[in-house]
Amino acid sequence: MQTYSLNAEEIFATAAREAGLEKYADDGMRQRFYDLMQLFNDFGRIPEPAYADAVAEIKRVVGLRLKLARDWSEHPEILEGKIEQPFFVIGNARAGTTFAQSILNLDEGHRTPCYWDTRNPSPPPGLDPAADAAAHEEAKAFINFMVSSSPGLLPSHPYFDQEGYTEAEDEFPYSIDFSMAYPLHYMKVPTLPQCLPPKDPVQALQFHKKMLQQFQWKMPCKRWVGKGIIHQYIMPSLLEVYPDAVCFWMHRPPEEYIASLLELLELQYKPFNGDLYNVQSEAMVEQLKAGIDFFMSQPSIDDSRVHHIRFRDFVADPAAVIAPIYEKSGVPFTKYFEKRIKDRISDPAFRADRHGKFVYSLDKFGLTKEGLRSQFADYCERFEL
Repeated sequence: MQTYSLNAEEIFATAAREAGLEKYADDGMRQRFYDLMQLFNDFGRIPEPAYADAVAEIKRVVGLRLKLARDWSEHPEILEGKIEQPFFVIGNARAGTTFAQSILNLDEGHRTPCYWDTRNPSPPPGLDPAADAAAHEEAKAFINFMVSSSPGLLPSHPYFDQEGYTEAEDEFPYSIDFSMAYPLHYMKVPTLPQCLPPKDPVQALQFHKKMLQQFQWKMPCKRWVGKGIIHQYIMPSLLEVYPDAVCFWMHRPPEEYIASLLELLELQYKPFNGDLYNVQSEAMVEQLKAGIDFFMSQPSIDDSRVHHIRFRDFVADPAAVIAPIYEKSGVPFTKYFEKRIKDRISDPAFRADRHGKFVYSLDKFGLTKEGLRSQFADYCERFEL
């Protein structure tokens, strides 16, 4: 079967021309796109039957980026919006970060980026009701595509049942600027590589801030609640771009989250990578360990704006964990918020197993609890896991 690599220059130029937005492209944007496409080409070649859909998927992201550039050129006031004391949930994937984000989002005036506005950020949400309705339908269709292609995704991440209102990770909006190979933009590209931190995290997070300003221009909110699975590796940059941030860092025993993560990676990548899927459990564990060693060596881990939370404590009583962090941060912890938390955790419609139990095991990946506890001993001791 014939296979193809991606011609980055041709794809970008064609996407810009077809959208009629060539004048909004700049050299930096193009170079980031070329560098990103090189990661895809380094990963492998695309089989002929999948090539047209892959290129269309990539061109869609180029179109999104150029539309944003147009919006900010025509309406510079968008980027004058204030982002005040945002919340960020931090931690490795499968450490309870989405649960924490969903709970924090219950407070009055809080908002999190969602699939509907992140996948369709232009025109700005709230500007055109018809465009908003179309954005919700597109997000619903996208989620249906994912879970039909990989049915195990729904038990692993039951939040997908919110359709367009599914919470988006911060990497989702800022990767529109081609700073990383975030998977949800490229599910139809078989050469999708694993997601790594951006080369220039300050630039990536500055773009994230612009995205929040885009989202709130016609739909204002009191506070943004973000969640990033890579934030812990770029904490100095996060705190530079958002100096008044309040960070909720989730920690879970490695023998729990690593097995869950490896199972999720298989569900999220294998159906779309096909024969190119090649995640090795031991290599992934070594990568996670290197990442933990790195962030534990950084001064930002002890920054007063960063609050460390054990997963088991948060699940047992979210309000008891959140209230003292609010107090330290000068944020009122209200009876309204407390009641909303209580109502949410007692509502069977939000049970974690509402779409079936997500099953994962260390045995499947040739790992043991004892081995992981030994390998991650410093981390477990530091956070009493």
